[in-house]
Amino acid sequence: MKEIVEIVGINKKLTHHTARKIFATTILLYNDVPMEVVSKLLGHSSMAVTQKHYAKVVNKKVSACISSLERKLNYG
Repeated sequence: MKEIVEIVGINKKLTHHTARKIFATTILLYNDVPMEVVSKLLGHSSMAVTQKHYAKVVNKKVSACISSLERKLNYG
């Protein structure tokens, strides 16, 4: 993990918690991995736990999808 932090130039101490959050959001959710899979990979006891922690990310994706759909409908 230290090597990655140095390569990308992050000047903050990267904790295990931060690394998990980056993995869940940037690598999984922003690449359309289903929430159910994210929940399993993170070892959460339920989907509710995952949704509680990552709802903000999902809401941003919903907004982006709606905007994309609006553009397609207006120009389609």
